[in-house]
Amino acid sequence: MKMMKEIKRQLEIITGTENVTENAPMAEHTSFRAGGRADLMVEPKNPEQLKQVLSILADIHHMVLGNGSNILVRDGGYRGVIVKLGEAFDYAKAEGTEMICGAGTLLSVIARKAAQQELAGLEFASGIPGSIGGAVFMNAGAYGGEIRDILKSAHIVRADGRGEYDATAEELEMSYRHTALHESGDIVTEVVLELTPGNREEITGRMAELTAKRNSKQPVQYPSAGSFFKRPEGYFAGKLVQDAGCKGLSVGGAEVSVLHSGFIINKGGATATDIIQLMELVQARVMAEFGVMLEPEVRIIGEDPEDAGGGGEKEKDDPAAGYRMLYDLHTHTTYSHGKGSIEDNVRAAQKKGLKYIAISDHGPGHLFYGVNRKDFDNIRNDIDKLSVKYQSINVRNSIEANILHSKNGSNGLDISPDEFAEFDFVIAGFHYGCFNCSSVRNWLWSHGFKYGEESLCRSNTKMICDALRANDIAVLTHPGDKGPFDIEEIARVCAETDTLIEINGRHGHLTVEEIRIAAGVEGLKFIISSDAHTPDAVGSFRTALERALEAGLDVDRIVNIVKE
Repeated sequence: MKMMKEIKRQLEIITGTENVTENAPMAEHTSFRAGGRADLMVEPKNPEQLKQVLSILADIHHMVLGNGSNILVRDGGYRGVIVKLGEAFDYAKAEGTEMICGAGTLLSVIARKAAQQELAGLEFASGIPGSIGGAVFMNAGAYGGEIRDILKSAHIVRADGRGEYDATAEELEMSYRHTALHESGDIVTEVVLELTPGNREEITGRMAELTAKRNSKQPVQYPSAGSFFKRPEGYFAGKLVQDAGCKGLSVGGAEVSVLHSGFIINKGGATATDIIQLMELVQARVMAEFGVMLEPEVRIIGEDPEDAGGGGEKEKDDPAAGYRMLYDLHTHTTYSHGKGSIEDNVRAAQKKGLKYIAISDHGPGHLFYGVNRKDFDNIRNDIDKLSVKYQSINVRNSIEANILHSKNGSNGLDISPDEFAEFDFVIAGFHYGCFNCSSVRNWLWSHGFKYGEESLCRSNTKMICDALRANDIAVLTHPGDKGPFDIEEIARVCAETDTLIEINGRHGHLTVEEIRIAAGVEGLKFIISSDAHTPDAVGSFRTALERALEAGLDVDRIVNIVKE
């Protein structure tokens, strides 16, 4: 990509060519030992270089990485720049009762040095597999202790590199696995810990005791990111996972540890997709059994493999070269489970030259990712403000409603007919994670349990067609995904109801064969959507268009793609 090549050149000027890596394998930089590649990785050699790097990357998708012990990069990789805090931020020294540490220093190293100086208070963290910068960011803790208990101050560089400041634990609003840094994006570069005088033998003895306890109860011999799920209020995550029957459950090379159910481990050869699918399966079982939604403590970043094609760049021998996307109607934000704000998506769409963008977060009936109905007004207000701020692009308010079985006179969606007025238009699709849509049967089918396939296909198809006929749905999203469907029948009803049928760039549906089947329905119109869950994926259309071209679809039937 031309833009990334220029960014690489600028970063090399600042840090030297040896400190900038293209296609960096993130499995080598994260404790899970899994995941895709980052477009670029840069390792600043000092704090001043870090500020310059951050300034260069102010408008570029990027993330700062320490030891990588609480990060999982999706298999599609990270479309942006990873800023790694390496050797220049790896130091620890004692001054009186204080330990002054670079943000990249491992907690285990700091704990040992504190013990050597007969300073107590950090024993709880001696086995946490991460750096002190990440520990401050997450307010890491174990065995009854948390970083906020011993943090005197943190030196922080602003996210854009154009300022720095010191902050106390109180000023960082440190709470359970959260700090104000999550919202600001500012970067910890140095930490001052306030410890207490102690006896070296007692300190090292306590550390040895906790290490033995950890080794006996945690799967330390396997790659992992530590405790995978946050502790729900009033519960213990590991116990919920175990009581839901998930101990030893596996997907590919990923497994819920038989030693400690709060850990997902890489037993060997696990992909990030394996780990994420196992996470979602555990979440579904715990929700079904106890009504508790487990939230990952691990930060999951990057793109699914289907997203990795990028958006709009003309490459040599690219069959999609010479085409342009006019608008993207299917994008997600943090109001459901996207990774960027509404403004992030709007800004990304504007940069890619889209005429307009729709924000279409998951409908409220989704147990895991549904938008809260209380946020309907907030989303509308955000969009109204951004429409004034970004007048060169039209911002639309939509929702990706979940399609359900029509029962007892319902309209077959998780939003009511009255709620349609909340949105400029409604798109809809089938997803797991909702009641009354055969989620479990379809999940089992998608994972190889094909018993009753014909009846499930009829039921799924009827569910989709009933919803299309009962509602004014603008776009049917990713038909064919997550279960068996009669694509020809669904395509006929889309043509009948004047509903656009989506070729989704993220999920891979419609497939080439499904496009060929649907294209045989006269009068049917298609639309390509990114289904972006990260701002950098907004406007991505190439992989979807390549499938359409391979299927022989006339591009004139795709309403938002034009030949340049």
